Amino acid sequence: MFKGLIKLTGTAVLVASLVGCGMWTGNNKKPNDTYKVQNYKQDGMLGITDVNPNNPMNPTYHHYEDDSNLMKAVLAQLPGIEKTNIGINGTSVNVKIKPQASLTAAQVEELRSQAQMALETNMPRYKIFVRMVQ
Repeated sequence: MFKGLIKLTGTAVLVASLVGCGMWTGNNKKPNDTYKVQNYKQDGMLGITDVNPNNPMNPTYHHYEDDSNLMKAVLAQLPGIEKTNIGINGTSVNVKIKPQASLTAAQVEELRSQAQMALETNMPRYKIFVRMVQ
């Protein structure tokens, strides 16, 4: 008798839970409810290029190598630089510049200032540290 009562109670709980879950399926919408239609950007990627900045289809996508090459191209335009070394660590960039031996101390400081300004102008997302080495 006790086993029969447990089976009956279990069956009643199961039926009640199935009926209760059926009430929350969202089928109780009014017939005149309207849905808002959203359009994606016409980028061929259903709008995900705006969401994922590391997607190569995104125009702001860059590698550290690309950024380093751009920095080297900017520094190559400045006269008086013999050698450069660029190290990128997150948002910090350490730039070591070896000036030509014929430059005076004032010219070396002017070169450092020009390199700092040129890099900060062309790479605003980085914090640039320029150092002159011998």
